[in-house]
Amino acid sequence: MLSFAALSANAATAAEPIRIGVLSDMSGVFSDFSGPGSVVAAQMAAEEFKDLGPIEILRADHLNKSDVGAAIARRWFDVDKVDIIADTIGSAVGLAVAAVVREKGKVAIFSGAGANDLFGIACSKGGFVWAFNAYSNAHVIASALMDKGFKSWYLISQQSAWGRSTEETMLADLNSRDAQVKGVVRIPILTEDYTSFLTTAQASRANVVAILGGVVANQVKQATEFGVRQGGQQLANPMIWEHQVFGAGLENAQGMYVAAPTYWDLDEGTREWAKAFSKRTGYAPSMTHMGTYSGVRHFLQAVRKTGSRDPSVVTDEMRRTPVEDATTHGTIRPDGLVSRDYYLFQVKSPAESKQPWDIYKVIKKISAADAMPPLKGSACPMVHD
Repeated sequence: MLSFAALSANAATAAEPIRIGVLSDMSGVFSDFSGPGSVVAAQMAAEEFKDLGPIEILRADHLNKSDVGAAIARRWFDVDKVDIIADTIGSAVGLAVAAVVREKGKVAIFSGAGANDLFGIACSKGGFVWAFNAYSNAHVIASALMDKGFKSWYLISQQSAWGRSTEETMLADLNSRDAQVKGVVRIPILTEDYTSFLTTAQASRANVVAILGGVVANQVKQATEFGVRQGGQQLANPMIWEHQVFGAGLENAQGMYVAAPTYWDLDEGTREWAKAFSKRTGYAPSMTHMGTYSGVRHFLQAVRKTGSRDPSVVTDEMRRTPVEDATTHGTIRPDGLVSRDYYLFQVKSPAESKQPWDIYKVIKKISAADAMPPLKGSACPMVHD
């Protein structure tokens, strides 16, 4: 647990410290772009609000198990009096935590999870999908690449809430524009060997091989080994974290299209924040790290403005206030989704990269109006209240 000493304490926070729980993968396959870095990101946000009194940051490893994540969330809210949970990487964990948040009327920033159900049927007043979402990631990739003339697709999906969300959105987009889907395969989330799936995708001769999840660094490396890109097929990934691209190596990932709402080198604001983050960690921040910072900061800003710790009061303020910080610019929709611009990136070649972590070039900016899912037909009850 990390604690920040108070400079002063107002009436809202004098009784007990504000407690922020970072619930993430602290040592497993997702930890490089969530876990410990999200703890640092939350710390950076807390340090901007020392006037609120003591702020404690708790951390826990959910082990990528939804039941573990839900149990920790319940204990944090009931026993440890945690005010807000952040990160929850992995959509299965995120959905499990969302159920606890909804039951107890608490607050969570889903900066590491983005399944469509989080802002759909599983939405709640205190649940916020902050960094990315399955609909936008899939929609941006599908629509932008079809605009470029890519008309035939092979999808390597995963057996998870995230995989289902991205697959459904992408297939709907492709079918609406009469693109040819040459195949869809759904694989276990932690599959290591993709030989059979990649060779089948290669044999399909689809213009695009879209990777919708899994251990993507392995997939990208193995795709290069089998000559997928070299054979003229285009790799695309609706959801890959920057650290996974870095791990795969630019020599393997070069040319791959990626969708994301932000990137550490996007503009002057993200660069300055990333510089401060990397001084503490030794690596560039991921979009989950940036989302954790932004979401925790927005929560603390609402606590400051309202002088309250009551979740209903604070979330009302969060929802009516635009999100404006170094990493995020947007608004919060009735379903709890942060509405923001998106980007189509392409992974740089080794020759194009000028420094470590210089991995993306911007191909296209997509406005929030075009990137976000429509509210019409939403399964979130709050949209229709």
